[in-house]
Parts: sequence; C-alpha cells; structure tokens
Amino acid sequence: MRRAAPRAVLALGAALCALGVALFWRANQPGSPTDGGWAAYTPLPAGTAYQSSLTLSFDDDRWAVLWTAGHVVGAGLAVVGLLVLSGLAGWLLGRRRPGR
Repeated sequence: MRRAAPRAVLALGAALCALGVALFWRANQPGSPTDGGWAAYTPLPAGTAYQSSLTLSFDDDRWAVLWTAGHVVGAGLAVVGLLVLSGLAGWLLGRRRPGR
C-alpha cells in the first residue's frame, strides 16, 4: 500500500496533463466551434467616438489564438496536472534518506 499511493498520484498527474494537452490541441483544430462571446461586437460608426487607430498584422495566422472555453479548460488541466506531478516530485525528494 505504501507504493500504491505515489503511483496513483503519478497516474493522476500524468492523466491530467495528457487530457489538458489533448483538449487544448482539439480546440485548435479546424472546424472546432469558436465562441466570439463578449469579444464579438459591431463597431461604432465614425464620428460617434474618439478617433483612434491601431493596426496589427500577423504574417502567419498560426500565431493568433482565439481562446475558447476548450483552450482555457485544457490549459487549466495541464497546469493542475503539472502541479500534482511537481508536488509528488517534491514529496519523493523530501522522503529520501540523507545517507542514500
């Protein structure tokens, strides 16, 4: 039983990381549903607001990421999995005997 708990925590951390990466990857695939949410708006007509201009251009579309719910959940699961794995690593290092 002593060795079962660390192995179970290791499996849990690895599964959370893998699930998070897979979910993030799936959200990046073409054809996955995107939610404009609060960012989708209709611009005001010219003259009704202060005039301002900002033009950003990305030569490569793969660097622009619209963060959907799948991205956020995937990244969150990956971070939680890494925290579990780092906690397990710290616990295992702390349990070592100094004479080894």
